[in-house]
Formats: sequence, C-alpha cells, structure tokens
Amino acid sequence: MKTHSAFRGFALVALAGFLALAFNSSAMACAACYGDTSGSKMANAASVGIAVMVVIMFAMLGAVASFGWHLAYRAKHPLPDYQELLNEDDDKPKT
Repeated sequence: MKTHSAFRGFALVALAGFLALAFNSSAMACAACYGDTSGSKMANAASVGIAVMVVIMFAMLGAVASFGWHLAYRAKHPLPDYQELLNEDDDKPKT
C-alpha cells in the first residue's frame, strides 16, 4: 500500500514538471505584457506589489507556525482542571 502512495507522489511531481516545461512561455508574461520595464512606473509598482505579497506570505506563515508552537506548548503544559482551581480557592482562608 505504501508503494502506491509513493507512486502517486512521483506521478504528481512528474505531471507538475511536464506542465512547467510545456507552458513555460506563459511564465514570461511580464516582459511580454509590459515590454521594456527598466525604470518604468509599472515595473516599480509590480516590484513593490511582489515585495508586499512576500511580506504578507511570511507574516501568515509565521502566524501559522506560532499557532502550532502554541498548541505544542499547551500540549506539554496543560492547564489544571477547573475543579482543582475551585478547590484551591476554597482552601484559602477568606479575609
């Protein structure tokens, strides 16, 4: 059963590689659409847009990673039971 899933993963990688090679001209669309982009306002705006998307992507990945860290920390350090907290408050003398 394990070889079947390994074959499926290999098939997906091979398909992705084939599609990347077959349609690689569409990856050059920026130069084709904008023409000469050296120093133009459109090229600068595209560069800033790409930089902002990369920052947002890393912020989102950092948020997911920190949430995973929080879940792992809570799994190792669980909160005490609610009843224990109530009993702890009952044991203290009231002043």
